[in-house]
Formats: sequence, structure tokens, C-alpha cells
Amino acid sequence: MNTSFKQRRARIGALTMVLATLFAFTVLRLIILVAFDGARLNSLAKNEHTGETQRAAVRGPIVDRNGEPLALSAETRSVYARPKRVLESSTLAERQKLAAILGIAPQHLEAKLHKPAPFVWVARRIQSDKAQAAEALGIDGVGALSEYKRFYPESNLAASVVGLAGMDGQGLSGLELGYDKIVRGEQVELSFNHDALGHPILDSPLALKAAAPGAKLELTIDASIQSLAENELVAEVAQSGAQRGSAIVLDPFSGEVIAMANVKTDAADIHDRLHNPAVQDAFEPGSTMKGILGSIALADNAITPQQKFFCENGRFYLDRHTIHDHSRHGLLDLGGIIQVSSNIGAAKVALTLGSQRFYDGLKAFGIGVKTGIDLPGEAGGLLSKPKGWRQIDLANHGFGQGVAVTPIQLAVGYAAIANGGNIVRPYLVKAAYDADGRPLVTHTPQVLRRAIAPEVAHQMNLMLRNVVMSDGGTGARARVDGFLVAGKTGTAQMVNPENGTYYQNRHVSSFVGFLPADDPRLLILVVLYDVGHEHFGGLIAAPVFSEIASGAIRDLNITAPNHAYDAASMMPFPHLDVNAAERRVAAASMGVDDYLPVLTGSKLARQTPNFSGLSLRRALELARRSRVNIDVHGGGYVIEQEPRAGTPLDHSTVVKLTLAAMVANSDVSGVMPASFLAGGKPPKRK
Repeated sequence: MNTSFKQRRARIGALTMVLATLFAFTVLRLIILVAFDGARLNSLAKNEHTGETQRAAVRGPIVDRNGEPLALSAETRSVYARPKRVLESSTLAERQKLAAILGIAPQHLEAKLHKPAPFVWVARRIQSDKAQAAEALGIDGVGALSEYKRFYPESNLAASVVGLAGMDGQGLSGLELGYDKIVRGEQVELSFNHDALGHPILDSPLALKAAAPGAKLELTIDASIQSLAENELVAEVAQSGAQRGSAIVLDPFSGEVIAMANVKTDAADIHDRLHNPAVQDAFEPGSTMKGILGSIALADNAITPQQKFFCENGRFYLDRHTIHDHSRHGLLDLGGIIQVSSNIGAAKVALTLGSQRFYDGLKAFGIGVKTGIDLPGEAGGLLSKPKGWRQIDLANHGFGQGVAVTPIQLAVGYAAIANGGNIVRPYLVKAAYDADGRPLVTHTPQVLRRAIAPEVAHQMNLMLRNVVMSDGGTGARARVDGFLVAGKTGTAQMVNPENGTYYQNRHVSSFVGFLPADDPRLLILVVLYDVGHEHFGGLIAAPVFSEIASGAIRDLNITAPNHAYDAASMMPFPHLDVNAAERRVAAASMGVDDYLPVLTGSKLARQTPNFSGLSLRRALELARRSRVNIDVHGGGYVIEQEPRAGTPLDHSTVVKLTLAAMVANSDVSGVMPASFLAGGKPPKRK
């Protein structure tokens, strides 16, 4: 009995130890699960009863400066499948019927359904009735979601500027890519509960959350002028035999791009939206460089306007190389060199200027430097360091060979001549608004630096007018009835990329100019690539300029100035002996309220105008009309000036203006629309 009791106690003790050990292991395992694997297991448990899907946001529209749509999004339906469930719940005949409804090959559908994936798209962005018919088949695992498809209602108008949005709603090029973050909107990931069989429980609280739509982009582009530029380019490319062409229409004071056209001989394709030659391709500018060369030489006091250069009667030998002119010329001053486009004269001006000074001047004009335009993929052009220049290189650079620019660089450089010497940042987006009409991004005119003094810009303006308006100028075909036009022709040989030599019969022909020359409102550049011999810029590019300019001034209601003074000049106002009545009449005719001249003895003294609060354009207009030299820093509106308003002026005084943006809730340096800059009312919220 005692032995039996002891045996039972031993068995109970052993069993107790086993149970205690098992309990200890259970507690330890529970601690491990909670402490170390708790989060993972909790997530797995949730995944068994919850599902996720994405609700795409509608991309915001892109419209021109007048509200004309260039890119829109429309809601479509996309059919998806969960392959395993579809194969288990349907017959081959049912799946063939599904394929027929969706317009796809049955074998293509079967290939998708046999992929080792839990989710596949069957057909994306299709018509709603097709998606409804597919769902109506009742095949388990087949469903449809709303997605948005991008449409370009004006077809390929401004295609390279607007760019392209991909199938998944992301920007791929152009403004679609550059502003993708705000145009794309906020895509929402939705979570919902489902039962053990995977069927959604419709009262899931998160299933009602909507995706925030993308921002609306309002461009500086004018669709009418853009269409005009493209049509004129297409016609000239076909007539001249060029392979492609580019044209830019720019406001030289604000930097607003009113049109940016690119055409080619090939049929339009997706590449037109993926590549923008106006900002991404560089070319040798040829004789259009002479206007910039002359401006640099005058600004550096390397030459005088009256200084004459012997143009060697058409043939100049330098470093065992020969520089040719198209015609024989003898002595020419700078104006004559530009008017007849003498390569030899330009080469001698460049040699007089010297490598370092010419290089510094080119940099100041933005040659070899990105302009900062709000488009992705901008090229910087090509400008080598001056220490490697030989004499022949310096001479060649003087007439635009051996240096490469993008069309937008050249346009901005000539805009500085038109606006009095300032390099402005070009831009294409005036503003971006959210769905409630609140501004997210605004752009204002921004002066990056001063390239030349106003008086030098005025001198070059006058010389460039002779290129077009005089009988002996190379740009006579750029004339526009009723307007003074200033500009420069250019023709350059194309480089053979295989050996670095120049083609003898392949050229780039161009013309760049502005009008009205006495009060510039438009800067227009035309470039035609890969044209044959004798297709000079003055013969084929200048007429395109004239046609675009004629249409643009009509569309923008630009009239020729009717004043007796030259508003394009920022030269100091001359000292005159006039009486008070004559001064009042002169001030009134100039439309300047701040211009309050007073007599000091027998001489006319002037007071500094009040620039405070003015936009850049209005400040520049006031400076031109008041004949005041100004030095601009920053962008936006004038917050400070030196000297103060009312301070006596003389012809050498330079008024320093400091500008700053005055736009709230903006993460980009900002701007009011052109109508406001020109003196109109602020825009209404949309």
C-alpha cells in the first residue's frame, strides 16, 4: 500500500512537472508572440479581413492664357481580375465571352489569368458600357474601377510644351512632368472590410474617401498665336526643304512665353510630346551672334559706334584659314557690319574685344547658361573656356560658329537688347490653382542680371532696325506693315557629328527680332534646321517672323506707338531749357505722373520718379518714359528704391530698384497675370 502510494505520488509529480513545463513553454511562447511577433501577426490578421485598392485622382487641366484647354482628363473604367478566383469560378466559354466584350484576344486574356499574380489589369481606360457589360457577366474575381484618361483637345498644338501623361497618370515630359506633383493630385489608397469569402462589406468607413483632384495650370501660351506659329513653320519647312523648325514668341520685359512651336517633316508621333527642341537642342547661331557681339564690344568700350573696320573686300586670311563674306565690303562701322552681316567685320570686332572679355560678355547674355525656364530637360548650350581659344576660334565665335545655343537662350539674349539690358527668366506657367480656385503657384517677372547698360541696348536697337528697315539690310523680308522692326538674320553651317567638320550644303537659318522697335512688345525667334545652300536666314526665316508678328500684333491688339519719342530708349533725358508750360505738355504727352521737372536757374532739373509698389513691367515703362537709368534686383514688385522719389536727378544717375514677390501661400517665386502687370485689374478667382 505504501509502495503503491509512493508510485502514485511519483507519477503525479512527474505529470505535474510535465504540465508545468508545458505551461512554462506556453507562457514563454505567448511572451515571444506578443513581444516580438505581435505587430506582424496583427497585420496578418487584419489582412485576412481587410482589402486595399487605389482611387486615382483626376489630373488637373492645362489651359492657355485665355482659358482654352490644352490638356483635360475624363473618367473612364478599367476592368481587373483576380486570376485564381476567375479560373476557379468560370468556364472557358465565359472567359471567351468576357474577352469578346472587352475587345481582346481570348488567348491574351488566358495568358494574363495564368500569371502567378493576385491581381491583373484586363483592360484599362475603356468605355463605361463595356466595363458594365463585363461586370454583368457575374464572373467571380472580375471587377471595374474608375480611372482617368488624359486627352489633348487641340491635338498636337503645343505638344512639346504641354508634354505627355502616362497610363498610370504620371507626367512623362513637358509641363505634365515639370508640374506633375501638383497636377497629378493626391491618389488615395482605400481600405475596406470583407468577409471570409473576400466579399467587400460596403459600410467600411474608409470606402467613401475621395481623391483630391490635381491643380489647374494657367499658361502664358496664347493658343491662337501658338497655332499661327506652328502653321507658318509647317508651311516654310515644306517650301524650303528644311527638316524641322522652331519658333518662340516672348514678351521681352516679363519673360512670358506666348508661343513655343516645334515642327518637323516626319508625321506627328508621340516623340513630339517627349522632346522639345526649343529648350533641349543646341545649334550654332551664325550671324545672329553679331548683335550680341556688338553689344558686348560697346558695353566694354572695346570699340566705338563710329570706329571702322576694313572688311578685306570679302576675303580675310587668319591662322592659315580664310574667312569669307557673301559680298565684297571695304570699310564698315559696327552698324554697317550688322546691317550687311559681314563675317569679316564681326571677326575683327571679336579680335579687338579679346577672348576673355568676349567670353565674359557671352556669359552675361546667358550663352552657355540655362535660362531657368520651367520645363524639364533644358540644355545649357556649348561655350568652351577662353583659355583654349585660338585666334581663329575667337574670330569664328564672333559670327556664331564654334559656339552653340538653344533657341530659348538666343531669344532671352535678344530680349535683353529689347528691354534695355536685363536678362529675364522665361516662364510658361502663370499660375496654378487648386480645385477651390486658390493659387498654389504663381510666377512673376524676374530679372536675373543686367547684361548691358540701357544706352548700349538703345544703340544696338537702332543698328538692328537698319537690318530690317533699310534697303541694304539682310532682314528686309521681316518687315511688318506700320511697325518699326529690329532684328538680325543668321545662317550657319551644320556640324557633321561623325568627324567634327562642317557640312558644305547643310545649314541652320534663323531670324530673331522684336517689335515695335521703339516700344518693344514682342520678341520672336525663328529657326529652320538642315536647309540647303543659299537658303539664308533673311530669305526663309525672316518671312516667317513677319507672318507670325503680323498675326500676333493683331491677336494681342498691339498698335504702333504714336508718340514722338523713342520709348525703347532708356537714355537719360537731355538737359533742355524749356518753360514750365512746355514741361507740363511734355510730361503729359509721356503719360508720366511722377515726372516733375523743376527749374534751377536757367537749367531744367529732374526729380526721381516714384517706383514704389510697381510691377517690373510698370517700373520699366516708367523708366523708359522718364529717361531714367535703372538697376533692377529681384523679381515681383518694387519694395525699395535708391535714391528716393523726388531726389534731384542728372543724366548719370542710376536708380537702384529692389523687387520682391507679394504673393501669399506660394512655394514658387511669384507673379500676377500679364493683364494686371499691364495695369489691369487683378484676376478673379476661378
